[in-house]
Amino acid sequence: MDWKSFFIKDVNKFNKLKNIQEDIFLLDKEFPNQVFQKEFSNYRFEQFDNLMSEEFWTTIRRLAEWSKDEYVIFAVLSPHPKDYYYKEFGYFNWLELPINLTGDDYLDILNEGPQNYEADAIINNSFIITLFSPSKKWGIWADRDYEITVIAFNDNDLNIDVVLDTKVWLSAENEVVQEWMSYTFRPDFKVPHSISNKLIMNYAKNR
Repeated sequence: MDWKSFFIKDVNKFNKLKNIQEDIFLLDKEFPNQVFQKEFSNYRFEQFDNLMSEEFWTTIRRLAEWSKDEYVIFAVLSPHPKDYYYKEFGYFNWLELPINLTGDDYLDILNEGPQNYEADAIINNSFIITLFSPSKKWGIWADRDYEITVIAFNDNDLNIDVVLDTKVWLSAENEVVQEWMSYTFRPDFKVPHSISNKLIMNYAKNR
């Protein structure tokens, strides 16, 4: 299979998808600030590294089936999709992924780098990532530097246990989320209170 066929190459298509992205996320914000538009809630967190796994793709497929989307968008924000990736390689570090892909397919696509620039494969060179449904029913923001991933839904009445394994996806108040983040803050591996408090304030379970 030609893995590069899943990358977005057309500028008009990129702009159309970016419009959808902007309806879900606040693209000028980063953790610990709120990164979702006000319509979104029911926040849950996962560890960043799990984003690049077959198990995570199983979760994405489940979400897409719930939201009745035939594909999902995997869109890297850093490095910049246009100023860096498109300029250097002629296509964007954004993916349109049909949900009938396997977990192996998902990993192979993430490992697909530009010719002679394998280090720029998404699995290696991606620091802030969004995944979202074209129907705008859910979105995921992932930050490699903070070691965390957060999901939110455009459905205040959602029973979150229907679409997520809440033993894996945790609330912002959970101490495990702080442990994930702690690896960023060397040498003492302690998350500053100002950051942990702001994250909890913005993503508290009852919001």
